[in-house]
Amino acid sequence: EVRKVGGNAGDAAVAAGVTLGVVDGFNSGIGGGCFLLIRTPRGEIVGIDGREAAPATAHQDMYLKNGEADPSLSQSGPLAIAVPGALAAYELALSRFGKRSLNTLIMPAARIAENGFLIDEGFHSRVRGVVERLREFSEAADIFLDGQHRAHPVGHRLVQSDLAKTYRSIGDKGVEFFYRGPFADSVELWMKRSGGKLMAQDLAAYRAIPRPPIRSRYRQYDLAGFQFRWGSCRSDPQHSATFFTQGKGHDLCRLGSLGG
Repeated sequence: EVRKVGGNAGDAAVAAGVTLGVVDGFNSGIGGGCFLLIRTPRGEIVGIDGREAAPATAHQDMYLKNGEADPSLSQSGPLAIAVPGALAAYELALSRFGKRSLNTLIMPAARIAENGFLIDEGFHSRVRGVVERLREFSEAADIFLDGQHRAHPVGHRLVQSDLAKTYRSIGDKGVEFFYRGPFADSVELWMKRSGGKLMAQDLAAYRAIPRPPIRSRYRQYDLAGFQFRWGSCRSDPQHSATFFTQGKGHDLCRLGSLGG
């Protein structure tokens, strides 16, 4: 659909990202972060770092409870929320490499959020697994749980009106609405009321960062991976590059599951 209206692969990736934020919020969404690798028509590969950042007032003891580490504080609730970077990364990608505007790409996703989508077994299972956490937050429970505070059944049409309004405001007013406008102010009010760290100034200060990719070679293939800002991730390209370099002299297919 994006190609039909003159968009390119970068535009399509952004459109897919904001759409997944509606139908697969467990793995994607403007409240989180992302990494983008883009190959230009000239063959240049560019990375865009849109990973979340810690709020300015975050500190090393914020996940301690009675002097002991409490992992739940970093996994759910106001202290678990970092400065989101996905939307800034999308905007940077479109400004440098896209052909279509964010308004054009986000509005179809806004319509899906407004009209709803049918819950499948996978989505139902994920919600069912976090029902107890969702019950702690009335705003989320009103959307993702039914009147008895249970996961909506498979086949239920899930409507996300607030998300649709936010998407439309971003489409109409740009990412400034999210990072330096009314949305940022409303986030700060909720954080102050709930004991969180993320403030409007954190959102205003966030910037997505272009980064050169990590390049390696496996036999006749050129590999490009993302250079992470902090530590490593499960998809850490440094580890992948080392694995493939050491595996050049082996038939990895014959090793089966041991080779992967």
